Amino acid sequence: MTDIQLCRRCSITRVNLLCQLHEQANMLGDLQAKKTLEHLVHLAGQRGYGEGEQIMRNELPKQTVRSLCWNISSLLTDEDFKRLGLKVGKDQ
Repeated sequence: MTDIQLCRRCSITRVNLLCQLHEQANMLGDLQAKKTLEHLVHLAGQRGYGEGEQIMRNELPKQTVRSLCWNISSLLTDEDFKRLGLKVGKDQ
């Protein structure tokens, strides 16, 4: 199993974290959450998913946000989140 191919439970955790960051950044105006989300989206973009930048928009339907989060998350590792101080995987 490569670093990117992780368990489904960990994937769901990462997706939920991305969804939370989106809500905090775009709905609640949390600047730190916005910076964190931008960083993760940028990483996913470097790894081939440039469309992930759409998640930075304010008024996306929840289904669209979740779908974008799944796609972004598929290109990130737990380490990417941990470097930013976010708890994922076995750290939860």
